[in-house]
Amino acid sequence: MENDVMQQETTDALETSALSGLDEIEKAESVLGVDRSLFEEPKFWSLQKKRFIKYRKVLWFIIPAALFTFIFSYIPMLGVLFAFKDSGHFKLFGRIGLWNVMADGYWTLENFGNIFNDKFFKAVGNTLLINIIKLVICFPLSIFIAVQLSELKSQTMAKVVLIVICIPNFLSWAVVIATWSGLLDGDGGALNNLLVTLKLNEPNHPLMQQQGLYKFFVIFLSAWKGSGWGCIMFYAGIIAIDKSFYESATLEGANRIHKMWYLTIPMIIPTIALMLVLNISGMLATGLEVVLPLFNMLTDIEESQLTLDVYLYDITIMQPDIPMAATLGVFNGLVGLTLMIVGNFITTKTLKRGLW
Repeated sequence: MENDVMQQETTDALETSALSGLDEIEKAESVLGVDRSLFEEPKFWSLQKKRFIKYRKVLWFIIPAALFTFIFSYIPMLGVLFAFKDSGHFKLFGRIGLWNVMADGYWTLENFGNIFNDKFFKAVGNTLLINIIKLVICFPLSIFIAVQLSELKSQTMAKVVLIVICIPNFLSWAVVIATWSGLLDGDGGALNNLLVTLKLNEPNHPLMQQQGLYKFFVIFLSAWKGSGWGCIMFYAGIIAIDKSFYESATLEGANRIHKMWYLTIPMIIPTIALMLVLNISGMLATGLEVVLPLFNMLTDIEESQLTLDVYLYDITIMQPDIPMAATLGVFNGLVGLTLMIVGNFITTKTLKRGLW
């Protein structure tokens, strides 16, 4: 009974204080002319409206990019429906309108079973082999270059070197492959002549046209062209590290290797985890722009050198089978999504960092 009385008294006291507080606010509003809404937390849509008005000039720069993404990324996603059309009765060309294309033939799931043939498995095997080697070699190479740039005492020299090694990234693959093909040409190539002089190659023996060196040049040219550009993210993370950490490590007697291994690398782990997940999610893409020119340069083209990008190009352009090509694209997308989730899980468990 006494507890009930005490609870009632407490409730009455709180209500009285609340009413008195409201009275004080009302008095302040009437005396000072203060609007109570200024002290209330804004609602979501009202906050978005204020931001829209505040940054309305910036939106003019976003609209073209949004339209470009919508037209060339989202609208083509309707082509996913082609994967569920019968290949034998599907006609893309000669039809007017997407509805007429969809109305032709009948819907089926057979395409998802037909893509798994010998040619497909060879292409997947070659693609995975190339990308795994690139992940093992090119990814650490970018980190190594970034760490070495950060070790240069002159920041001006570091920036100059960074600009120089990033130049190949701005060259098209056609220019890169043509340049290296000329250097390694069996008939007068400067680099090939040097290799012949050093007894490392035979005269009139173009290296880039050899069957056994196809995968090597895909990996080598990818590293030569992309390692400089790939190190920018890591280098930006390194130069953002507080210099006082290095000064403290120096006072503790740490040398350069100790500071690199126990300070620099751990501080850029979030960046490493992010880039690692992105690289893992693209394991089924080698890049048609680099693979196809090298593939066409081979003197004896064999299916053993086929990659998934070339196979997709073949069934889309050379021997048009749009439903099968769409099915393969859907398969690549699903596998890429799965690899991204698995890669994020691995980096979260090992590096304690991930995309989410």
